[in-house]
Amino acid sequence: MKKIPVYLITGCLGAGKTTLLNHWLAGPELKSKRIALLINEFGELGVDGQLLPDDAGTVFELNRGSLFCACIRSDFEATMHAIADQVRPDLVITEATGMAQTSDLFSFIETPATRERFEIACNVCVIDALNFTKVLPTLKAVASQAMWADGLVINKSDGLNTDQVGKLTSLLKDLNPRAKQIRFGSKHFGWPFVESLHHVACTDAPLQAPPAEVVACTISGHDFDRAAFQTGVEQIRGRLLRMKGIVNFGDGPRLVESVFDSVTERPYTAKNPRYGLTVIGWKITADEIRSALHPAVTPPVVTIGLQ
Repeated sequence: MKKIPVYLITGCLGAGKTTLLNHWLAGPELKSKRIALLINEFGELGVDGQLLPDDAGTVFELNRGSLFCACIRSDFEATMHAIADQVRPDLVITEATGMAQTSDLFSFIETPATRERFEIACNVCVIDALNFTKVLPTLKAVASQAMWADGLVINKSDGLNTDQVGKLTSLLKDLNPRAKQIRFGSKHFGWPFVESLHHVACTDAPLQAPPAEVVACTISGHDFDRAAFQTGVEQIRGRLLRMKGIVNFGDGPRLVESVFDSVTERPYTAKNPRYGLTVIGWKITADEIRSALHPAVTPPVVTIGLQ
């Protein structure tokens, strides 16, 4: 039986994985392919799946609200078999959560039942040029993703000067000398770059426990007060790793994102948005995050046991 190739996209929180996926899907190489997309996010809302084009292919989402890959192992395996039985795609592209350990992802596909039908074609890691060196010392997953990638796509490099870009590429070369590097948006960037990669399997052992000091939570709600939201973000500044979701500040649905403390928003124009925010914090509790952001939700969120 011919195995279905699986292409993995890894990268830290906010690195640009969904942007990269949309770029690939817009290229001519994948237009004639039957594609299954497996999107794994850190929250329960499934925001990234809403940001894909309508003709992206068959989209499966894994959103159990866990940061720890091992927590979704059974769901992942069941979804892969559903893809093989129901979609029968030419290829599968999997976008992992920004906290995914490469060793965990490999172990999912290398189970006896799954590897009979699938094989990893390559593993591409998106590097956030602005924030990679900031989080590398503290988030083990970030180093793992870069070290075990077959290709490294450097995003946001236009925010660095030439000397800084040179230092980053040298650092990545030290971490992973075999991986091809390419800048997002450069010439020859796209699916041909992916097909040029040589895959090497990750040999690290899967993790046995969730990453310490990192939490995720969901802020449910449709309408948000903008001033109270900004106040809440200020309260958790410095401990905010990632936030993403769709809310209404009174002027229609807005896609709100943060990469660390930098918060952006833009209109969300697709149909049937799923409202709410998913938030990842560092050295903070989920209750502290909720206490900071719940006052922004209108009507107010009724909480039990929180100040």
